[in-house]
Amino acid sequence: MMFRILTGICLCLTFVKAHDEHNPRFRRSIYESGRNKQSKILEENQDFWLQDGENEIKLSLKKTPNTNIAKNIIIFIGDGMSLPTVAAARIFKGQQEQKEAESKTGLADFDGNSVKLSWENFPYVGLSMTYNSDYMVPDSASTAFAMYSGVKTSGYTMGFDNTVGYMELDTVENATRPSTILDWAQDVGMKTGFVTTTRMSHATPAALYSKTASRFWECENDILDDIEDGNVEEDDVDFYKPDDITKQLVESEAGKKIDVMLGGGRASWLPRTDEDTRWDYNSDDWNCTRFDQRNLIDEWLGNHTDGVYVETREQLMNLTMEEASVLGIFTNSYVTWDHEVNETNNKPRLEDMAVQAVRFLQKKAEAEDTGFFIMIEAGRIDQGHHNGQATTALSETVALDRAVEAVMNITDTGNTLVLVTADHSHTMTIGGYNSRFHDITGVVEDPHAFDNNAKDGEAFSILSYGNGPGFYSYNGTGEGDWKMIDRNPLDRDKAADHSFLQPSGQPLDSETHGGDDVGIWAVGPMSHLIHGTHQQSYIAHVMAYSACIGPYSGPGCRQERGGGLDVFSSAEGSQFVSVFLAVAFIFAQIII
Repeated sequence: MMFRILTGICLCLTFVKAHDEHNPRFRRSIYESGRNKQSKILEENQDFWLQDGENEIKLSLKKTPNTNIAKNIIIFIGDGMSLPTVAAARIFKGQQEQKEAESKTGLADFDGNSVKLSWENFPYVGLSMTYNSDYMVPDSASTAFAMYSGVKTSGYTMGFDNTVGYMELDTVENATRPSTILDWAQDVGMKTGFVTTTRMSHATPAALYSKTASRFWECENDILDDIEDGNVEEDDVDFYKPDDITKQLVESEAGKKIDVMLGGGRASWLPRTDEDTRWDYNSDDWNCTRFDQRNLIDEWLGNHTDGVYVETREQLMNLTMEEASVLGIFTNSYVTWDHEVNETNNKPRLEDMAVQAVRFLQKKAEAEDTGFFIMIEAGRIDQGHHNGQATTALSETVALDRAVEAVMNITDTGNTLVLVTADHSHTMTIGGYNSRFHDITGVVEDPHAFDNNAKDGEAFSILSYGNGPGFYSYNGTGEGDWKMIDRNPLDRDKAADHSFLQPSGQPLDSETHGGDDVGIWAVGPMSHLIHGTHQQSYIAHVMAYSACIGPYSGPGCRQERGGGLDVFSSAEGSQFVSVFLAVAFIFAQIII
């Protein structure tokens, strides 16, 4: 018995230390007001870096794999969050927070390079190979489905393996239909949910529950548009009768069992009426009204006894957590940009939705003695990049950082696997020999003025795109070679605002995805399985194995892990748990 008590104390210390490493509540402030740039550079001498490296080695040596069986699974997806986006957002975060702390306007003139985003404190990191069955550079539907099902598939489809063809309805009938992490979690009674800053019928959330030959068929109107454009035959649509994605969310078994759903996309749930004053196509434009005249919000409420529908931040934050299920749709199309949320428009931020959804699932899971699965998507990182507006994309990435930090503050990683990853990358790069302290949204300022100007004698942007609408900002000034192009660069004393189009190398209306690997950051049970370069489909296997569900639901998974958390099921184990929790509480109070 004494041995068990001592073991509990040791485990407690390990838990508190591990919690200290990843939990933002324990981090010291990353800023010291009033320090000038030169003093910061001078203090980072040989002794500084040797000590820094030694400290990191000590922390690394203390890492112990958590082989518990995961009770809960949380996956955050930064849509389009490439590795350059993570690095740039890290700098942007540090510079903007210091700028706000010192009430400065204009250019940020602070270090942000040494800052970390919340998930960069997770103990395990790997890379995800994002190509799909037929594309080197993939779309969001096929990549999301790979992460959820463990099966790579054809571009612009979801719910099937690669035997399905994009908008080829005759391939659907015989195509293989892999199940997903949503199915596996629901099969064992876990509570489930998703949060998105896109539409609920958009690619990343839809890949959890939908099976479709086109990710773009979010409503009836989308299918009719493809008939009109000649992309699909009307006879095929009449014969195969594909269901739109929003309808699938309301009618499918997996969709009906989802306990909490928060996001945008109200238009595809409702018929259009002249009296509906919520329709504002000037700011929230999505032509996806229902032609079948069904009100799917009312139908959802009819299918969910004691379910609650909310559509404002105030209603979301006032949830009692006693509701049976929650549907929250806050906009007709995409959720409001984070930088446009204010005290008067009553719109939620990603942090608000993520925290409320996790709290709700925690309460439901605790009441029914089960666990939960949730997917939380920062979907507008991708849209900022598609627009060629890097400042907006970075702002949305920092919004994800706040959401991850807030959720980690209420999450026990002893029994919860948390993953942060992306579905694909983008073409944005960070370039130029720029000062460490200069605003990352501005133009290059070389500390020694070696390369402040491009060959045309004008400034050039730190952030740029391989392709996209930024090319349209260029002007021709006469016949001749490239020297006759006016690139219309940003002024040297200006920071790029959210509407600014960073320059691009090739003219496109919408900037494209990139084909490079993206990051996977992990903490919690079996998080050490994220350790190198992985197929994107591997992520589903890690989630399933961590909880012994889906493909790993047989007795072998639990036997390999020694029962994981189930070792506390006996009477003797319960006594051990009581001692462990008591000691944990004492040490937690000391640390805090």
